[in-house]
Amino acid sequence: AKQASLMAPADYERAYEFNNTLQLWGRYYIGNRVQLFAFVPYHMNSGSDAGNPFKINGIGDVSLLVNAVVIKDDSSCKSWHQTLLTGGGIKMPTGKYTGLSTLDEQGLPNVQAGTGSWDFIVNANYTVRHQKTGINVDASYTMTTASNAGYKYGNRLNTGLLGFYWWQKNNLSILPQAGLRYEYSLHDYDNYSRKWLNENSGGSIVSGTIGVQSYYKRYGAKVIYNIPVAQYYAANNVIVGARLETSLFFLF
Repeated sequence: AKQASLMAPADYERAYEFNNTLQLWGRYYIGNRVQLFAFVPYHMNSGSDAGNPFKINGIGDVSLLVNAVVIKDDSSCKSWHQTLLTGGGIKMPTGKYTGLSTLDEQGLPNVQAGTGSWDFIVNANYTVRHQKTGINVDASYTMTTASNAGYKYGNRLNTGLLGFYWWQKNNLSILPQAGLRYEYSLHDYDNYSRKWLNENSGGSIVSGTIGVQSYYKRYGAKVIYNIPVAQYYAANNVIVGARLETSLFFLF
């Protein structure tokens, strides 16, 4: 869950949002070098804008990604392990999008289920581990396009650095982890063809991350908590709160 508040001089101009996403995702291997990913989100957004409550639920934009294993473990070295994956994909406009860009209870562009646009994603993920201690670095960049209504969300960079410890006994593995995450977004455009910049958008945030991931045989779970340590969004009119992520998965 992610909470954001829009700050303004008067109480009647304040707004807050609670953004929650339930996501079904899957991964399929083609040989030992190619991985296919599919993500299907369901958004549950609610809040209040100038005293007017709103609630928007629905299936979001589906994403399809392909990653290739560029570097994998060197079997001759048993104490060091590393993996590098790179790839990309598309995000399709499958979620509901009203096409409105004004801040009213029916058309908040940042809380709608979809974006109404085809977006393109490139990403990389590198993990290096020495015996039981390791570091993971990931980065993704989303290049957006304008919707049919002319609204264009800003391109986004999302990257993180995470340290972890791998504890294992029999069929149980537990990986406590901690690190930092950086997110940067360019400004949106209310009308991209006319280059009408949305000044109340764009910005950056640095978050501290702590969590744990565990596996038992073919089952796994993950809990990640992100808390902002520095941020500047929408000319400092928007304050982003903490975010909690939980995952359950089955390996086959």
